[in-house]
Order: sequence, then structure tokens, then C-alpha cells
Amino acid sequence: MGENSDRVLNGGPVIDKYAKRGWSNATQFAQFLHEVDPRRSVDAWRIAINRWKKKGNSFLPKNILDEDNAPDVKNRTYYDEGEDKYLTFLINHNEIIIMPGHKHRAMRKSYSNVGGGLSADEMASEYSMPPSIMSAYVRCWKWRHAMDPFTDGEITLKETTSLVDEYVHLKRKEIVIKGEREAKRQMEKDADSWRNFRQSIQDEFSELIKPYKHRVSKTGLTLKKEKYALVISPTDLHFGKYGWISETGEQYNREDARNRLIEKTENLLSRLPGKPEKIFLTAGSDWFHVDNDIGGTTKGTPQDIDGTPAQILMEGVKLASDHIDILRSVAPVEIILMAGNHDRHTSLMLMLYLEAAYKDVKDVNVIVNAEPRQYVIYGNSLLGFTHGDKVNLNNLPSIMSIEQREAWGITKNHVWFHGHLHHLKVSDKNGATIIQLPSLAGHDRYHTRSGYVMERKGLCAHMIDEKLGVVANLFSPVIDDE
Repeated sequence: MGENSDRVLNGGPVIDKYAKRGWSNATQFAQFLHEVDPRRSVDAWRIAINRWKKKGNSFLPKNILDEDNAPDVKNRTYYDEGEDKYLTFLINHNEIIIMPGHKHRAMRKSYSNVGGGLSADEMASEYSMPPSIMSAYVRCWKWRHAMDPFTDGEITLKETTSLVDEYVHLKRKEIVIKGEREAKRQMEKDADSWRNFRQSIQDEFSELIKPYKHRVSKTGLTLKKEKYALVISPTDLHFGKYGWISETGEQYNREDARNRLIEKTENLLSRLPGKPEKIFLTAGSDWFHVDNDIGGTTKGTPQDIDGTPAQILMEGVKLASDHIDILRSVAPVEIILMAGNHDRHTSLMLMLYLEAAYKDVKDVNVIVNAEPRQYVIYGNSLLGFTHGDKVNLNNLPSIMSIEQREAWGITKNHVWFHGHLHHLKVSDKNGATIIQLPSLAGHDRYHTRSGYVMERKGLCAHMIDEKLGVVANLFSPVIDDE
């Protein structure tokens, strides 16, 4: 009993079990053993190891090279079947990783091509590990993207039917991941195209507007005690759309668009209870009816248009400037892009034009940003702006909370503004107010034939109290006999 008790007391059997894996020094070996059996401290294990060495034993590594590491770097791995844990000793990092079996197997699947073929960096993000540790972990286990997604244990223990079902699931996951990667690549490509476009055209716009002078007279409105901002959103103006009255029941052309915009804006401003602190103005969002030289939308769908595409573009940017000058007479203006599905590119051109035109104008701030969703903070409110196509509108609050996590947390009021659907609607969903904006535009053949004639046309202005958020919605309707 004496000898046997002494070996158990000093951890002899445990030391014997793991010593053959090879260790650089007693401290590293002791740290590992402490992870295996934490009932004994690191120091206690080190003492036990030294006693074990005095009996003529050795834990030093054999001179065997790991193909993935330098000659002096030897990572060690071990699977504890009883506890279903994978132990990985990363010598370069002086760290032992103890991974639950289910997580290790999930990581192996994710790294394999069948499970998505994630990179080490993507794995680090997915499984909340530092990239350097994840890279060392992958090397240590000698994982390859082309490897079988299942461990030997899974193949041995699981039924064939179960493995087949899991394999099919992994293939579906692979398709989703590849789709997400392709979408990301497309976004990066679009961003590069946008940067190149901006660089090439901005100087030309600057030269074009040099002679233009902005002179506006200020109104007599006084600033209210309770500070507020005004959001005016002439979304879906569709400047350049043509509707023949005999075919659509109403006339709509460039002149009608201009008159409606100016008249309804002046009407809304005249109804304000006091001067706002600033005005947020959305630009784009189908401001233009067409997006190319052949008179089609961004996608290329042909449209009924009033004038040539060049005429629509040049008169449209001039109208935008005239509209801004009206708003400036009331308060400083901040312009936010909402690129639409009809004018995704020309709306960017509009923003570049406005940026150049108002470069030296102190009370106009043009925010040039090609992202599909824009955010600003006013007082205690986080305001989001998007056209409204290519996104599930019910998901907008969740999207805002993710994309603007910090701003969402520090603001009490969360408000979305979007267009696209041409009629006014206000709803509250999942901690945010969603305001769907109306349109000033008349009908063309497509809308008339499709029966899209039920909306109430007009222009909205929304009062955003500095503390309380949205406190009022003003609406100036288009009267049929105007």
C-alpha cells in the first residue's frame, strides 16, 4: 500500500499518462496537468513532476518536427474521451485550450469546405477567439479546408443515416455562406465604383457651379423655447415622369413636379409653430424618374418620360438647389442621401453636385455617403433614412439596433423614414417608429394600368423634439383640381 499510495498522492499515474506527449519545461507541463485535474495547483503539480523526474523519468519532447511549425515549436493535442474535451497546448502562446467536444466538432465542420470553408479570421469571429489563437489552433489540429467535416469519433459512433442528414445540412450552410460572401464582394465592388465615380466627377461639378451664387432672405420665425428639428422628405418626386391626362386621368410632367414641390414646401413652412433648430432634407429616393441615357430605371426598365434624360438631370439638380434655398431661409439644412430604385446613380450625382454647390455655404451640410441606410442623431433621437426597396420593412428596427448598436443604446427615440410605396403610413415596431413617406408624383401608364391610384399625394414635414422625438407630422396634400 505504501508505494502505491505514494504514486497516487504525487500524481504519478497522471504524469505518466501525459508525459509521453513531450513538454519543453516543468512549468508548461504543470499548467497542463492543472487544467486536466484542477484539484492540484500548478505549484503542487510542478513539485510532483520534480519528484517523478528524480526517479529517472523524463517529459522532454522527442526530436520530432511538426510540419506546420518551426523546429522549436511543438504544439500538443489530446482528446479526453471520458470528459468529451479536446485539449490543445499552444507552446508559442504558452496557453492550454480546453474545448468542449461539441464546439471543437462544430469548428472543424465550419473550417471544412462542406461546412462553409471559413477562414481563420472568420472562425475567430464566429467562435469568439483571438485570431492568433484560432490560427494556432487550426495549425495544431492540422485542419484543411478540403478535409472530411467529421471527426473519427463521429464516423465511428454515429449511424450512416445521421451522418448523411448532417452532411446535407452542412451543404445548405455552405451555400448560404458562399451567398453572403458574394454579396459582401459585390458591396465592396460597388463601394470601389462609387469612390472612382466620385473622384472623377467631383472636380467637373466644382467647375460647373463656380458662377452660382446663393442668396436667400431669412424668415421672421423665432426659435422656439423647446428646440426641435424638421424632417422634410420629398421622396418619390419622380422628376421627369410623364402622365398624359387622357390616359392616366391626370397630367404630370416636369413643370407639375416643380410646382408641387415648391408650393407644398412653402405651405408646410408657413404652418410651423416656430423656427426649427435645423432641417433634415432627404435627397434622391426616386427624385429622378430615370437613371440612364436610354430613359430607364437603374435596373433598365423603360419609362414614360417628359424631356430627354440629360434635360431631366440638369433641370432636376437645379430644382433641388432652388428647394434647398427655400429651406435655408428658415433654418440650416442638412442633406441626407436616400438612393432610390429609379435613380440609384443619378441621386449620387445629385449629392456630388450639391456638395460642390454648397461647399462654402455655412448653413448647408451635404452628407455624401453611398450606403443604403443613413443615420443621424438629433438630441435624444436616432433617425434612420432609406428608400425602402430591397429590405423587409418590418426588420428596420432590428437592422438599426445592429448597425447602430452604440447610438441605439444612448438614445431613447428611434425613428425610421422611408419612401418607395408612395403613401403615408406611421407605425411602431420593436422599439422604433417607422414613417412611410408619401409622394407628390402623379400617375403614368404603368401605375394607372396596375391600379396603383389609391394613394393620397402630398408632402410631409415631421417635427422632432430634442428630448421627446417625433411630436408632430404636418401634411400638405395635392388637391386634384390644382
